[in-house]
Amino acid sequence: MSLKSQRRLAASLLGSGESRIWIDPEETTRVESAITRQEVKSLIDSGRIRLLQKKGVSRGRHRMKSGRRKKAGSRKGGQKPGKEAWVLKILLLGMSKGGAFRSRSHVDEYVKAHQLQRKR
Repeated sequence: MSLKSQRRLAASLLGSGESRIWIDPEETTRVESAITRQEVKSLIDSGRIRLLQKKGVSRGRHRMKSGRRKKAGSRKGGQKPGKEAWVLKILLLGMSKGGAFRSRSHVDEYVKAHQLQRKR
C-alpha cells in the first residue's frame, strides 16, 4: 500500500516537493494502481491528487513586537511646554545645592507662588 512512487511522480508533474502532495485517502487503491505519468496526471485532473498550499511565516509575533514608537525622531510638536517646565525646575534645583529649597515640593510651591511657569 505504498504510494511513494505516485507521490514522486505527482511532485515532478506539479513542480513541487513530495511533502506538498495530497492524496485522497478514500481513493488509495485507485491511486496505487496508477503506474505511469499519464495515469497520475489523470488523477491530478480529477482531483484525487492535489497540491497543498505553501506554509508561510507568520507575522503575528512581529505585529505584537512592533507597537507605536515614541522616541525623539518620530514625535512632532507638543513637547515644548513640558520641557520648559522641566528646565525651570532643574535650574531651581541647582539653587537647592546652597540649601535654598528643602525639597521638590518646595520648588513647585516657589514656582506657583512667583508665577514662573508660563501659561499656554
